[in-house]
Amino acid sequence: MKIIKKILKYMLLVIVILIVITIFPVISYKKEINKSPLPPEYKKGVYHMHSIFSDGMGTIDDITKAAASMDLDFVIITDHGRPNRKASGATSYSNGILLIGGSEFSLHSGHLACLGYKLPDYIFPPEPQEAIDEINTDNAVSFISHPFDGKIPWTDWNVHGFTGIEVLSCYSSARKISYFKLAQFPLQYLLNSNYALTSTLEYPQENIKKWNALNREKGTGVYGIYALDAHAKLPITEKRHLNFPSYESMFEILRVYVNIDTPLDADANRAAGTIISSLRNGNFFNVIEAIAPANGFRAYFVDKSGRRVEMGSGSTGTEGKLNIHLPFNFETDIIVRRDGDTFEHVTNNREKELEIDVKGPGFYVIEVYVSDHKFDTLPWILTNPFFVGSRDTGASASSTPAGETKEVDVRRLLGCEKGFFIVEKNPGSVGELGYGETGGGELVTSLRFKLSRDSRSGRDFWSALAVRKRLDFSGSEGICFRARSDRKRRFWVEFRTGEQGNEVWYRHSFLAEEEWKRFVVPFEKFHVIFGEKKVPDLSGISSFFFSINNAGAYEGASGVMDLKDIGLYR
Repeated sequence: MKIIKKILKYMLLVIVILIVITIFPVISYKKEINKSPLPPEYKKGVYHMHSIFSDGMGTIDDITKAAASMDLDFVIITDHGRPNRKASGATSYSNGILLIGGSEFSLHSGHLACLGYKLPDYIFPPEPQEAIDEINTDNAVSFISHPFDGKIPWTDWNVHGFTGIEVLSCYSSARKISYFKLAQFPLQYLLNSNYALTSTLEYPQENIKKWNALNREKGTGVYGIYALDAHAKLPITEKRHLNFPSYESMFEILRVYVNIDTPLDADANRAAGTIISSLRNGNFFNVIEAIAPANGFRAYFVDKSGRRVEMGSGSTGTEGKLNIHLPFNFETDIIVRRDGDTFEHVTNNREKELEIDVKGPGFYVIEVYVSDHKFDTLPWILTNPFFVGSRDTGASASSTPAGETKEVDVRRLLGCEKGFFIVEKNPGSVGELGYGETGGGELVTSLRFKLSRDSRSGRDFWSALAVRKRLDFSGSEGICFRARSDRKRRFWVEFRTGEQGNEVWYRHSFLAEEEWKRFVVPFEKFHVIFGEKKVPDLSGISSFFFSINNAGAYEGASGVMDLKDIGLYR
């Protein structure tokens, strides 16, 4: 009995110590006070939110009420979809808050958060470069979401033209915490949500390393943003979740300070355009608001000629001064990085203004830390780059998507005779095969379609031109063809390998318009959408299709697709 009592005594002591370790730092934590006003040219908001339009818990009213209680100016929602039509059309003023609607696209290479695009009559493509190219025609913005997330990382770093990446993501960081921290989290959250949520963050080493590499390699500005990825719920299993952290508590953690050229318009869409324009140009900085508000912080570059350059922009001159305004009543540590390496390091600073002499080309980023703070390893303020020297900024020019202009050596023509294709469709849809000729006597094969589900509970619908016989594509680099449609639409070119029951489906989308366009799709660009992911056996093609379906079109879509000059190229 004495031994048992002794064991219980030690166990109780351990429990008390663990409780103290868990509770003391929480109840003693307070963020720094900053009484400086927010300059009128800055608007403060939060980025990457999910609502009931996808997998979030809150309505637009819930989210904007929470934002109003936090004294925010704007909220950016990015609900899942390609696009999420409800979220995309939700831009409005609600509860005094500018709500900006967007979507988080699920693409073959990961997630891409987009806003500022026009809603098309079709679904955006799943191919990352094509998706980026398409929204860029609307001067939209796109940020690669949680690029190194353990579950949904970004995998295609050959893409270009995107606005930037999430250099810090609350949701992604929280998924990496230890079991010990996870066990502490609920109690700490109840006592001090600011501390609990901030303690899940760590310096985003991998993200910032990649961000620096992109700015060195891409030849254009790639901007960094702090993302909440807030859902107002904590998943436990695929079907179970807890209804926290709340939107209010999340809004206190990370914020984006956007420098705007003109006041926000009373019209929500025009006001959203102002915010989106600044994001597109990298004219914003990021703040861990749970450490302190950053009201009053400013940073800009003045070149030798006296020209002022805002963050995200560039100067052709290679000399000047970085001006940093720090109107705070607490000490700060400032690190200025050039091309990712430390250029200047100021510790325990109490100066309200700093001028950093800049000599030499490169991109300069400012990180500000609160000295001797509980979270002094976290970048409290992170600016976007100042590009010094001859340097283009902004999204790079679009590539040629699955190429209408590329000249190729056609190895063999396909479908150059009637009867090559048959029509396949679901019972509820319409599909009709037709033929015609161009003025030069070329055969034109047509698919007339109308898409519909088979029942209310049904999901899939399609209409396709199909070839159900053995084909040999070996010795070729890809498929080429010309296509047009009665209106701008997304279609698919697809082939399958293997036997029935063991098939692998390979697919790529293309955007047809009213005028003939030439498409050149390399086999390496096709993605596996069903079956084992592997390099296709091009000598054993079991079927071949041109189609339109619910992965690229909405129910009720009807029209016609015309094809000619279908072939394989070297």
